[in-house]
Formats: sequence, structure tokens, C-alpha cells
Amino acid sequence: MNCWLRSTGRLFPPGTVIRDGCEDQRVACRMGILNLSRQVCFNRELGRHLMPGNAILPEHHGTIITRSLQEWACLLPLDLPFATVDRLLKWQTGAKEMICAGEVRRLVAAHGDVIREAEAQEISSLLEKENLSEIEVELVSNAARRYAAAWPEELTEAVATALERGDPPEGVKVCDWERVLAARREEHLSVEQLRRLGPEVKPDQIVASTDDVLVRRPEKDRTLSIRTARIVTAQGFRYLSGRGESVLNQLFLLLVLCGAQSKEVLLLGDGARWIRNFFLDRLKSFSRKELVLDWYHLKKKCYELCSMICKGRKAKASLMGRLLSSLWHGEVEEATALLETCRSECRNEKKLGELIGYLTARNPYIPNYKERRADRFYIGSGHAEKACDLIVARRQKHKGMHWGEKSAYGLAALKTLVLNHAWDLYWQDRKVLPLAASA
Repeated sequence: MNCWLRSTGRLFPPGTVIRDGCEDQRVACRMGILNLSRQVCFNRELGRHLMPGNAILPEHHGTIITRSLQEWACLLPLDLPFATVDRLLKWQTGAKEMICAGEVRRLVAAHGDVIREAEAQEISSLLEKENLSEIEVELVSNAARRYAAAWPEELTEAVATALERGDPPEGVKVCDWERVLAARREEHLSVEQLRRLGPEVKPDQIVASTDDVLVRRPEKDRTLSIRTARIVTAQGFRYLSGRGESVLNQLFLLLVLCGAQSKEVLLLGDGARWIRNFFLDRLKSFSRKELVLDWYHLKKKCYELCSMICKGRKAKASLMGRLLSSLWHGEVEEATALLETCRSECRNEKKLGELIGYLTARNPYIPNYKERRADRFYIGSGHAEKACDLIVARRQKHKGMHWGEKSAYGLAALKTLVLNHAWDLYWQDRKVLPLAASA
């Protein structure tokens, strides 16, 4: 009888292959470590030992790790240190030894590579297509959104009374009150509804936000940049993460697939050069597009540089009050003129020039924030900040942490799976959530 060996893919005549004992195969699974006895054969023609069935086994280095255990080993590190994952796996299985922390780290990196490779292949395929308008986009369905309250619940009664008078009650910001009054006049909302006002994505609008976060590398004074993005439409949302150009390619393709050629595109960011270049170069064919500099980052930048410009706290407080008032109304020329008047009394003229240059370069992207807030339009890149926090910062930005490139990107890829509700798709169906929906 002929003998077929899957390890070689060849058919050998009778007598060529003979049995030559057994050898244990180590398997790590959810029940612990199993040692399975496997038949060893000797191939007389090749002059070496073979183990039938090796071709159908996953690649391994002495120990086969089942996919269910690999899923555990990739899920737990999203919130826990690798050493803790090692200990928990031992406790869960009741085994004295399981896969070590180094093996957990390797699995995270390996599956991260699989996800990124699938994303790269789809990006390449979509960029080669001449017409993407007929391809349906793959988004995560929007859940009911909740907005942060503008005032504590105990102030609700005071607000109801104040609405009759028209003056803001103590504890409510003036900018929030203006928005409340506008919504009250136009939509006749209840006090509880007014308490949770927030910007809404319009049916013909796409809101995208992007940012990057730096994590420490083992080498001294070296960092690793992980970019994140979030795109939202009236139909759904999608998180992105990874290396620089890959994320921008995905973001661009998602915008096109969402219908950016005919819809309004709003891009929110911290004003970094790479975001402005992406807006000017990659989105130049979109007729209805807008880039808004996040108010929080604008305010933070002014605060940092004014600390180095002004002589003393009083001078800084005076300058900041006037400067932010002008910028809040979108009056960049007035703000830069104000800074010029401080040149003779500034402590660091170089930093003064840096702030003027910063505002001048971003002038087209600094709107009237006061009007936008009253109209319930977006003025901040909170979506991008939250993406950075969820995908990277919560796990990789703790004190004393440093990361290798593969581990950092692997964790980001796996966390993005979770946020896109695609964890089961990957681990059960062995598929990566695509940008384009399958027909």
C-alpha cells in the first residue's frame, strides 16, 4: 500500500516509509499543557525521520499554541502587563507553567502583523481602482450618543428659573448659556434636553479627526509615533491606527467611500504640519471641506508660549485674557497685532516670534469658535483625543514604560479591533474588518 506523507507532499511506494516509534508533541491550550503522542516515521529513500501531518499544523517552536489560547493571550495584554498575563494564564489553567510573558508579547506582535498586512493589501487594492463611488463602505453602526452635561443636575431647577429671566445662573458657563438660549429659541427643548446639548453629525456630513501619540522606546530619548483617527457619519463610525502613511491612506479611502466627493467633510486636528499637508494635498479634490484647529490645543499652545514670553504672572494673565478673547472670536490678525505690541517688553523674543508664526500659519483653520459653539458645531478634536487615549495611552503611556515597535503597534492593532467591534470577526472567522463592504 502506498504511503502519503503530508510533511513532504510526496507519494512513496510500500516499504519506503516505516514506523520508528513515537514522540510527544507539546500543546498549550485552555486546559493547560498537553503532551500528545505522535507517530515518528523513517523515510528510507530520503534517509531521515518524518512526522506525518506536520504540513497541517501551525508553525511552532516546540509548542503548538491553540487559537483559543492565543486569543486569551492577545486579549488580556490590552489592559494588563505581559507578566501579569503570564501569571493569570497559569492560574486559569491550573498549570505550573504556560506560555511565558515573552511568548505573549510575540503573539501580540504576530497577530498585529497579520492585521496590518491585511490592511496594507486592501489599501493597495483600493488605491488601484479608478472608481470607488460604487463601493459600499464598512462602518460600525452608531449607538445612542450621550453628551457631557453642561451643568450639574442639582442646578436644573435654578436653570429653569434663569430661563424665565434670561440671565445665566451661577455655575453655568457663559458659552454654554448662549448655546442653551439659542437651542431654546429654535427647538423649544426641555431643561433636561438643554443640559446635554452637543454637536451632531449632519446627514450629508463626514466628521474626521486625527492625531498621533508618542510612546517611549527602550533607547534613551527615543520615541515611537502611533497615529490614530476616527471618522463619523450619520450612519456609523470607524477607528484607525498604525504607522503614519498607512493611517492617512486608510482615512482618505474611508472619506471617499463615505461619499466625500459630494458631502461636507470636516477635519479636526491639533494643527500639526502633517495634518495640514494631508488636508491640502490629499483632500484637494473635495469641493466641500473644512479643517478646524482644535480649540483646546490652540489654547494650550498659547499658554505654553506665553509662559516663556511674559515677565511675571500678572503680565501673562493680562496677555492671555486679551489673546484668547481675540482667538475665541476668530480674529487672528488682531491677536498677532496684540502680540507685536508686547515685543519691547517680552522676556523671550524668539518664543514671541514662534507664537506669531504659529498663529499666522494656522490662520485659515481658526474659525469663530464662539459662533460655532453657539450653533452646536464642532470646535474640538475630542474624537481623536479619545482615540489616542483608548488605543494607545491607557495601556502604553504609564510612568516608566517603554515599548518595542512590534509590541506597541501590535497592541494598537488589537485594541482597534475591539473598538471597531471586529474582535469576533478576526478570531472566529479569521477575517480583518475591511474598509469596503463585501458585495
